[in-house]
Amino acid sequence: MKKGVGLKIFIFVCLFVVALFVLFPINNLRGYIFDRVFKASRVLLVSDSMHFSLLGMPGLRMDNVNVTLPMGDQELDLWSKAVTLKFALSGFLPPLPGVAVNISELKKGGDIYTKVGKGSNTISFYLDVEKLNLEQIGARNGNPPLKGYVDISSDIFFDESQMDKSSGYFNLSIGDFSINQQSISPPELGGLSIVIPAMKLGKLEGVLKMKNGVLEMNKFKFGEDPSSDLKGTATGDFKVEKTFEQSYLNIALKLTLSQKVLDNPEASTFKSTLTGFQTAAGEYSLKCSGTIQDFINSPLYPCKKADL
Repeated sequence: MKKGVGLKIFIFVCLFVVALFVLFPINNLRGYIFDRVFKASRVLLVSDSMHFSLLGMPGLRMDNVNVTLPMGDQELDLWSKAVTLKFALSGFLPPLPGVAVNISELKKGGDIYTKVGKGSNTISFYLDVEKLNLEQIGARNGNPPLKGYVDISSDIFFDESQMDKSSGYFNLSIGDFSINQQSISPPELGGLSIVIPAMKLGKLEGVLKMKNGVLEMNKFKFGEDPSSDLKGTATGDFKVEKTFEQSYLNIALKLTLSQKVLDNPEASTFKSTLTGFQTAAGEYSLKCSGTIQDFINSPLYPCKKADL
């Protein structure tokens, strides 16, 4: 081999690899890729462009993205300036191969970063949410959305073969939290509706820690501000099972309604629903225990008045 030929071949290979990443028309494959995603997950993706991302781990970046997520018989629409998908390592000892998704600059405010790793019998899930505006998370069912700004920090490790080895934490904070008036129809009411009045809750804080497969509510409270319409605290635990619907929730709630809500005629069905749990004027105490499937079938049936 002549002197310098090896170097020329190396340079050619490097240029070829660069050209593959920079010039390959992956943008023209958007339709095919999005169609495969939709068929596999019912998640609908639409973006202005798609290209390789070479910063850090290699991956794909989509610009001006609209994501439509299935939510039961409804849909949830999110729009963001950019979505990046990259290969990532998740968890510790040993780290698990997985994927990281960064959803940046959502249309009404907020950023979401999540990282999921999958082993033979384990799953590692990391989630970081910053200043997510709740107004954009409302299923398209005609009901007004919630309001507030959400921050979440969570890192959970699931062991599918031995769920009692699962561990992690979930921290939640919502500022300026409020509920707009909306109507719900629990199955046990036989088609009758409950009108939930507009209520200001103020700040909500929740600290949950998982140990031995049980997620404990160490702190969960809202409505501490004197101007809040609904004040409450919650304690309890959530036992994770291999089948999510069979996971068991045990929770105790204490609620206090403001005089404004008590005097609101549009809150009559809401107050009537809580009558069976009343402990004093405007105060209610509930203890709810059951599987997730129990709550799906009948949200209020697993609940009874708690003993004080």
